[in-house]
Amino acid sequence: MKKSKLVIFSTIVFLSSIPLAKAASVSISANANTVTSGSSVTFYVTINNAAAWQLTGSGTGSTSGCSLGDEGTGDSGTGENTTKTISVTCPTSSVGQVSFAVSGNITSSDMSTVNVSERKVVVVQAPREKDTNNDLASLSIEGFELTPAFDKDTLEYSVSVPTTTDKVVINASKDSSYSTISGTGEVAVNEGANVFEVKVVSETGIEKSYKITVNVEDENPIEIKINNEKYTVIKNAKNLEIPEAFETKNTTINGIEVPAFYSEITKIILVGIKDENGNIFLAMKKDDNTYEIYHETKSDQLDLLIKDIQEKDGYIKTKITINGVEYNCLKTDENSDYALVLATNLITGQDDTYVYDKKTNSFIIYTEEQPKIDEDELVKYKDAIFYLVIGLGFTIFLIIILIITRPKRRKTNKKKVKKVEPKQAPSEPQEEKNTEEEPVKEEPVEPVNEETDLSEFTVLPEKEEVEDTLENKDEEMEETMFNILEDDHKRKKRKKKK
Repeated sequence: MKKSKLVIFSTIVFLSSIPLAKAASVSISANANTVTSGSSVTFYVTINNAAAWQLTGSGTGSTSGCSLGDEGTGDSGTGENTTKTISVTCPTSSVGQVSFAVSGNITSSDMSTVNVSERKVVVVQAPREKDTNNDLASLSIEGFELTPAFDKDTLEYSVSVPTTTDKVVINASKDSSYSTISGTGEVAVNEGANVFEVKVVSETGIEKSYKITVNVEDENPIEIKINNEKYTVIKNAKNLEIPEAFETKNTTINGIEVPAFYSEITKIILVGIKDENGNIFLAMKKDDNTYEIYHETKSDQLDLLIKDIQEKDGYIKTKITINGVEYNCLKTDENSDYALVLATNLITGQDDTYVYDKKTNSFIIYTEEQPKIDEDELVKYKDAIFYLVIGLGFTIFLIIILIITRPKRRKTNKKKVKKVEPKQAPSEPQEEKNTEEEPVKEEPVEPVNEETDLSEFTVLPEKEEVEDTLENKDEEMEETMFNILEDDHKRKKRKKKK
């Protein structure tokens, strides 16, 4: 009995140690259950624990077409307990459903084969209309309370903070997940009013702005006026940027010491000021305790402070905008791109008059020796040079044509000596025709030998000399005929008058 129990127990242990073959399977999933028309949906076909498989699949319904494998050939293979995933992307074409079906067979490692028939359906909806919501869901200043309490339809708020405050944190959240928000986070503040905006832009592009004024308490504010505009002097220089060629130095205004910037070269004192909207500027403090907004003009090589320029003979005093700031200047014409401006070089401290070129945004020092800028004259000179070049080119062209077409003349420096025959019995002189020369009557002469005097021979004129003589004769004849005709014409006129 005991022996039989031991055999049964051993058999059970042996059988339990044999690994069981897992059944092969196929499943289908998708990246979304709902998509909008015009977008795409991706299906995933997963093969599990397969020794072999042969599958086909395709999408139907609201799709322009999709299938498993290249050009719908499906997918097949062999392996050992293979697991793999195949993705198929189907573009949607209309509202409705996209159904992706897979069929075929799959074999497990125990060589058992089963047929496969799986399907996954995704709903295709009409495209969603863009959200127009541009509201805030919340707005606050960390550690302080806004006045009034936040409401998404209230666009302006204020808060007061202690004098020692130089930074605050703005927190906000949007009412729609499709909108965008800007203007939140840590911001710097100075004495007086500091204005900030939190902007919300809807999905359709419509913007809404929430305005917050942070008032940093100042028990004794210093107020000044520039061009009838009221400004408050900043007593905390932490948030002011020091200009080039300046150094930090305090100055006294209304008996109160305030931070300032000073240039040893130009002797200029700058203080920080803020307008009623919280915009920060630098102002120049003058000897008479008046102030002027400081505008620094920079070019490639110069750092200038442009001043008011006095009128000058031959120029019009007008305005010009340089780097977004309007200045007084002198021009020869209102529409000219060139202007004279008076400026202090902030590096050297020297005052000079500069010629400003609007097109290149550049400055050149102007001297009295320079001619007055006259664009009309420049145009005239350019036109004159243009026509001069055209005329010169035409002249050169004519000279080349004349050289090419000029008849060639033979050049010779040798004198022609008329050949003569030895003296013979008197006979009638014979004429010799020459196509190139005038016929010349020959006379008998002695034969030429070494002892013969060549001076006795007749030297004929050159062809060129003959041609020149003929041309002169023709001209004389033409002139004579002209005089005769002119005299005859005058006589006829006199007779008519009589």
